[in-house]
Amino acid sequence: MKNLFYIVLAVLFISCSSNEDKIQAIEGYWNIDQVVLPNGSEREFPFSNHMDHFEIDGFKGVKNRVSPTYDGSFVSYGDPVSFVWEEKEGDLWLSFKQGEQAYTQKVEKATEETLVLIHENGTRYTYKAYTPDEKQ
Repeated sequence: MKNLFYIVLAVLFISCSSNEDKIQAIEGYWNIDQVVLPNGSEREFPFSNHMDHFEIDGFKGVKNRVSPTYDGSFVSYGDPVSFVWEEKEGDLWLSFKQGEQAYTQKVEKATEETLVLIHENGTRYTYKAYTPDEKQ
């Protein structure tokens, strides 16, 4: 019985630390790389001057659409979208609220290099971490 307790505790610890690692990895600048719609059709983005910037503070965050400038700073456009994150059944979910619209996205993968979000309608968004051009 004691061993079962330690196993359950270890699984919970690994699950929580894994999702905490994902949350930490989400923060930053992300270029959209690919979108796969629920019907399986794909849209690739070989180059985009726009990216999403995620900021997280506790269980809340903000997503902004930004563009880099020549001096290395960023220009924000559009309204920021607020979100909260939570764990549900071991998965990490982002709940967005923009005006009257609300939607959720499951964080399928979040590393230093790749972010994959699954929208509640089944659309899969794959991002690559933004790396500034060394010539800037």
